Amino acid sequence: MTMTRGMLRAEVLNRHSPAQVLQHLNQVMYTDLETSHRFVTLFYSEYDPETRILSYSNAAHHPPMLWQAASNSIVNLDTLGMLIGLEVDSEYNQAQVQLHPGDTIIYYTDGFTDAANKHGDRYDDLKLSQAFKFACQNYQEPQEILDYLFEEVKQFVGEGNHNPDDMTLVVMRVES
Repeated sequence: MTMTRGMLRAEVLNRHSPAQVLQHLNQVMYTDLETSHRFVTLFYSEYDPETRILSYSNAAHHPPMLWQAASNSIVNLDTLGMLIGLEVDSEYNQAQVQLHPGDTIIYYTDGFTDAANKHGDRYDDLKLSQAFKFACQNYQEPQEILDYLFEEVKQFVGEGNHNPDDMTLVVMRVES
């Protein structure tokens, strides 16, 4: 992870597009990852606060969810792209979305959607999407949304049940 983070920082400083960042990162890391039989999933995005445009590219990571305030709808931000380290010549697609005041994005790891209760039921994408939509409708601050989502997963999993995977969540809300 440290190697990935360092190489990603170096790529970002070159001011390439999100798709180019992932492509270069894959090429640089391929040999090390191939010999270790490991791979990396990664979603990379850049936000321009002046234009409110989010540009992004995905290397097989869970796509972030965007709640669009005007339509009260959830959209997954996804593009085609292979795991980092799987094939040396992988290509990555890129997309952009125009954001508006109140629009909210959650970036999350699979620890959320793989969290299971004592019956083995998972807190899947649908449950997360529904909780996210409710939080966006009822809370204004990103921290409140984040706290609500963590509490929902905690209640779903139940007391005494331990989740073996880490859960990371980032909330971004566009201000007016």
